[in-house]
This record gives sequence, structure tokens and C-alpha cells, in this order.
Amino acid sequence: DGDSRCPCPCPPTGAMVLCLSPTWASRVPSETSPGTWSLLLSRGVSFEAGGHSALETFVPPRRANYVTGTFTTGGPEGGWVGELARDLDCPTGGSVPLARRLEDPLVTRWVLAARAGLPVPPTLAFVLGPRGDLPTESVAPGVRLVRLEDPQNQEKLVQEE
Repeated sequence: DGDSRCPCPCPPTGAMVLCLSPTWASRVPSETSPGTWSLLLSRGVSFEAGGHSALETFVPPRRANYVTGTFTTGGPEGGWVGELARDLDCPTGGSVPLARRLEDPLVTRWVLAARAGLPVPPTLAFVLGPRGDLPTESVAPGVRLVRLEDPQNQEKLVQEE
């Protein structure tokens, strides 16, 4: 079936494995870091130096030592990468909360303007309810946050701004 078996439990140095299905991975309690998880791969597409790749079955399952992927909550995959990568005992290249922050244009503009001092397009943002990811006072050049907390005065405040 084009499938090969990994001959040893230790992967070659520099190898990379692409996990294409959540059924190929499992989370087990970490033996080295209490309260975290180890990610074990039972199958994957391996990429070796020189461009060789193969679909492999790992017996025993291979432990991930770094995880990266598309950390989203929507889409057809339903965010399985983010769920598998949560609270791991190895480094990860992102997380669902980080992806949410980076995909939010208002947070991104505020960070670029306030923290990095970069110019952003003039932005007037009306914020409904509490947003812990935004400052209570807007101190970013080019970004104006208007908090709509009082339902009685919202329309008047919007018209004034």
C-alpha cells in the first residue's frame, strides 16, 4: 500500500514529519513534565535531507519534539491541530489564542502602533463589552477606541465620534 515501517524508535536527526489527520496522533500524559502532554505520532509523511519523503507508520509511535501548524478554530478541520498542540511538553510554533490575536485587525493595529511605533491606517473602532485583549485607555497613534458600555448613550456616542 506504499506504506513503510519505521525500523527504530529514534528518528534520524533533522527529520520532519507531516501529520495529515488527527487519527495519526495521540496525546499521553508527559513522563517528564507533570500537567502537560506528549504528542505521539503513529503515522506521518516524513521528509528527510535530500528531498526524500514517505508515508510511514511508526511502531512504536514517535514522540513529537516540536509542533507547528495552522492554529485556527474554524474551517473544515475544526481546529484539531490547536487541540492536539494544547499544553504539550515540547515547544510549539503557535497556539489558538495567538492565532486569534494575530487575526484580529484591531488588536494587530493597536500592537503595531502602540508597541512597535509603526504607522497604521487611521482607525476608529467601536468596542462592545469588555475586551481584555485591548487597553483600557487608547494610547496608539492612529487608533481610536470607543467603548460602547452604556446602551442608553450608544447611539449618541457613535454620532459624536
